[in-house]
Amino acid sequence: MNSIIPNLQQFQLEELGKTPMVDNPNAEISFKVDLEPSRVTKRILVGIRDESCNRGITVAVYPATGEVCDLSNGGGVIGYLSQSPVSPGSPIACDLTLYRFGANFVCSVRIQGEIFLYPAFSLEGNTRLTAFVGQEGESEDQRLSWSRLRLDVLEQPAAA
Repeated sequence: MNSIIPNLQQFQLEELGKTPMVDNPNAEISFKVDLEPSRVTKRILVGIRDESCNRGITVAVYPATGEVCDLSNGGGVIGYLSQSPVSPGSPIACDLTLYRFGANFVCSVRIQGEIFLYPAFSLEGNTRLTAFVGQEGESEDQRLSWSRLRLDVLEQPAAA
């Protein structure tokens, strides 16, 4: 059963990679992955966060309703996918991008090609970011399938 406001503790997480140290004050960090949930009645999660796991983007998607929630800033709903419910077995394209401007990171969340507003944050100093995915639930017998993983750090973005 889904709780009204999801939290990170209700997901099984799988780390997919780490960026090199992000020390350029104008870097662009991009994490793209297609997720295929085992059931449309379980939320899936995609995220990229700093080493302390306090800052970054963490988004949960409920395929049955298209609900998209922000888990880094309190779990609130940030929108709904226009094409929902998602068909069973259909991959969900997820694209998270962080644009660094000095200590500030401006966030972009794109799910199934739809853009959702996401809060910016500040992070002093250099850091490595960890990309991860997850699925709601406690048993490991139904793992989340993923494909087309891409994790990039551009030192000088073309445009922001």
